Amino acid sequence: MSSNHSETTLNRWLARVARRLDWARIQVERHAPRCATIDSTVILHPTAQIENILRKPEAIVVGAHTHIRGQLLTFWNGGKITIGRWCYIGESTRIWSQSSISIGDYVLIAHLVDIHDTNSHPIDWRERRLDTEAILSGGYRAPTQTVSAPVTIEDDAWIGFKATVMKGVRIGRGAIVSAASVVTKDVEPWTVVGGNPARVIGELNPEEETLEQQSSK
Repeated sequence: MSSNHSETTLNRWLARVARRLDWARIQVERHAPRCATIDSTVILHPTAQIENILRKPEAIVVGAHTHIRGQLLTFWNGGKITIGRWCYIGESTRIWSQSSISIGDYVLIAHLVDIHDTNSHPIDWRERRLDTEAILSGGYRAPTQTVSAPVTIEDDAWIGFKATVMKGVRIGRGAIVSAASVVTKDVEPWTVVGGNPARVIGELNPEEETLEQQSSK
């Protein structure tokens, strides 16, 4: 009886210690110096993740008044992410770069969006095996035959939740990408696209007055 009681007490104590250590680890990760160039007015929310494997501050640049809730990641063999002013990156959104991803000013990117400028793995199965062995062994293989191409998202664009933007795509100014769309080709400025693959489903006129402007007359 006494032995069982002592064992239960010890287990509870060990559980408390484990929770405290886990909490301490989270705090260290949350407040660790981030290897990026971030304007002093930027808000990094608790869910924000910045992973700069090469640890070059110029590889990830975030402009003034932007809010980050998602993940910014550059690869071991390159990549650059540039985000302009007054942007919003939603929770659980992943922006991964092996080439370059350029996001303009006043761009809204909702939650659960994926923006990737790379295939992430080689097309050839033999090369993919070699890359996989290196990664699962705790390292990286260079050079890799993974294909990458720059992504550009221009000012005032809006990317809806669960959308995916693939490598080599340019999304024009003021364009809207509907929720859950898969963008594989360029999107013209001031157009609305949707679907998989995304296609034009509407056009916008930036010169038209908004409802607020009309009601104020």
